Amino acid sequence: MRTHFHLVRELLDNQLVDADKRNLGKIDGIAIHVAHGKQPRVTHLESGALILARRLGPRWERLATFMTRHFGVRKNPVFRVPWSKVTKTGIDIHIDIDGVNSDAFAWEHWLDDHLVGRLPFAHDNSEEK
Repeated sequence: MRTHFHLVRELLDNQLVDADKRNLGKIDGIAIHVAHGKQPRVTHLESGALILARRLGPRWERLATFMTRHFGVRKNPVFRVPWSKVTKTGIDIHIDIDGVNSDAFAWEHWLDDHLVGRLPFAHDNSEEK
């Protein structure tokens, strides 16, 4: 895998794709470690409404913080992917993570449990004969 990137152009806002080729959302932020006298290095890719709102400005960040405190279903409002889990870069950023069992699908699980799962005929409960 390449070692040099134009971070904003080649990573930011690209699609995260898990090990089973499921879309996990866009990359909203990039965490970088800067050590004195060394080259900066990417430590994590970040996704989530809070990170996106931070990019849009302080007013949006405050609103997103309020919303996540009151309505958030994730343990952490930011989904972080360690750079070591990135397996392929390009138009999509492929990561070695099972997305369904990660916090990336927290909203989907919550909606399924609290809304969709309560709708009549939402799940196929028929038994094959």
